[in-house]
Amino acid sequence: MRYSLLFSLLLPLIASASIDPHIPSHWTEGYVVANNIRIHYWRTGGDKPPMVLAHGYSDDGLCWTAVAQELEDQYDVILPDARGFGRTDPPSQTEPADVQVEDLAGFISALELEKPILMGHSMGSSSVAWFSARYPDIPRASILVDPRLVPRTPKAQAARNSVPMENRVQAILNRNNTNYRELFDSQKVRNPHFSFLELHFWALSKQQYHPNTAYRSLDDRPQASDLFAKTSCPTLILKADDQGELRAGNESVASNLKNGELVHIEGAGHSVHRDQPERFHLALNAFLSKL
Repeated sequence: MRYSLLFSLLLPLIASASIDPHIPSHWTEGYVVANNIRIHYWRTGGDKPPMVLAHGYSDDGLCWTAVAQELEDQYDVILPDARGFGRTDPPSQTEPADVQVEDLAGFISALELEKPILMGHSMGSSSVAWFSARYPDIPRASILVDPRLVPRTPKAQAARNSVPMENRVQAILNRNNTNYRELFDSQKVRNPHFSFLELHFWALSKQQYHPNTAYRSLDDRPQASDLFAKTSCPTLILKADDQGELRAGNESVASNLKNGELVHIEGAGHSVHRDQPERFHLALNAFLSKL
């Protein structure tokens, strides 16, 4: 009886301790079953236009926290964990290249979202671009944060594919087993301009992503130029501050969009929203204000 009473007193403390204090208290979390897996998400809520943010590789939904806080006054921002990341179910080792596209389609349907704005970074931008081409009537708009527009050279692709699979899997496990403080501090050394929130959720996400994500198929994805030719929704591309031939190549690929805009963010690397948050939001808000 005493143990039951003690447990009932401690339960609220145990439950609250499991919630990261850096997640806004009014946000809600949930799961849906979509495309035969259970997908976890966070949501800012409110009777506002929906916006779904798709994260990059090795991140999870909460890696968008700082961005979502800037947007939640105007939008119901939804932060799903992609397959194999965060708290969403892991992938198998033999899934098709478009599995995340269909995960996104199932997720939007499960939450009954009407004309959501879609934004993705890196891996997430690939999913959003492919989704917008395959399901052109669903997105109100799409925002692609540093997608790969110019294909890798055959030499670069061959070098990428030459890494043995067991090495890729072990690298993920090594990160999973690295403690939070070491992850946080190492990233702060590499990117001292990242905010605390960015460093915090980046470090946590590296302990969670699944080794099976190493088996993701990259070679079977369509080129951005082909996808853009099939995309009809308003599209904003926020690219790193590429120069020279790469910048010109980005502009050439983006010209395939019927209703698109490409902005190279000055001073930004691949993590555009982390590297230059003020310039990122200035360009993003200018685009959103026109929808």
